[in-house]
Amino acid sequence: MKWTMKPEGKTWLFITRAQPWLHKGHLDGLQQAIEQGITNVLIWVGSSNKEFTAENPFTYEERKQMIEISSHHLLQSLQVEVFPVPDIGDNQRRRDYILKELPEFQYVISGNVRVQEIFKWTGKEIIPLQVREMVKGSTIREWLARNHHQWLVQVLSEDTVSFLDTIHASQRLKEIFQHERKVPWITADIVLFDKAGKLVLIERKNYPQGIALPGGFIDVGERIEDAAKREAQEEIGAEVQIEKYLGYWDNPDRDPRAHNIAHAFLCSILSGDLQAGDDAKTIVKVAPQDIDTIPFAFPDHKEMIVKALQGEIN
Repeated sequence: MKWTMKPEGKTWLFITRAQPWLHKGHLDGLQQAIEQGITNVLIWVGSSNKEFTAENPFTYEERKQMIEISSHHLLQSLQVEVFPVPDIGDNQRRRDYILKELPEFQYVISGNVRVQEIFKWTGKEIIPLQVREMVKGSTIREWLARNHHQWLVQVLSEDTVSFLDTIHASQRLKEIFQHERKVPWITADIVLFDKAGKLVLIERKNYPQGIALPGGFIDVGERIEDAAKREAQEEIGAEVQIEKYLGYWDNPDRDPRAHNIAHAFLCSILSGDLQAGDDAKTIVKVAPQDIDTIPFAFPDHKEMIVKALQGEIN
């Protein structure tokens, strides 16, 4: 697919694997380009030689079609050309390929640190992209594999969802995930109280936003209790002691980002000055009797708190 460039316009290089494309976050990026006075966009579709895998389930031709379908309403303001860029060794070779094979451009607008580093010494003006709509392709692919239409239409246009239906994308992703043995993630979540008896919670910095228990994903090679202690240190700056295992929560829809299983622990604070870090925007302290007023990012975090208050153990 190719739209003719306006030679007098400002040209921007936009880099994506488009798996799938365009979702709400990408469209917001294009809108930011318009706000910057950009009229021409070169879209580098990365990993164009990869297809039918969990990370790259769609062919390059399918991705081009999704770009055209989902961006048509912006084409009155932008002129677009799309180019396939295969996976190429190191950053220098990738940069040299782009500068040689793609038309001239003046700007690289990206929120990706690696992309900014690739073009650092090329003379191109690098404009950081503000992430105003946090949407991850991996999350959308997970929704597709589970055929969650009600979530897909929140981040993809109806036309794009219809196109995905015509190529049986949900069935394709489901079969790929089964073949590659893609399994749920595991998280460790922490219920703890300060000296005044208030719950120590966090306001999340990233999607899904809202209030949550401190916690996060377990690293490879890490024991689950060690993960709980590490997350407490990273998110609220506290050294904690595990008091009780509260149980696990495994509803596949508990987290809109992906299928994961949460294990919860009741902990006590040993030391540390509480301060927000890592995925935490701020620390929130709440009296236990007020938990019904809290907008939890993950509704089952309230269940974990209730179980801790009841003193129950699985």
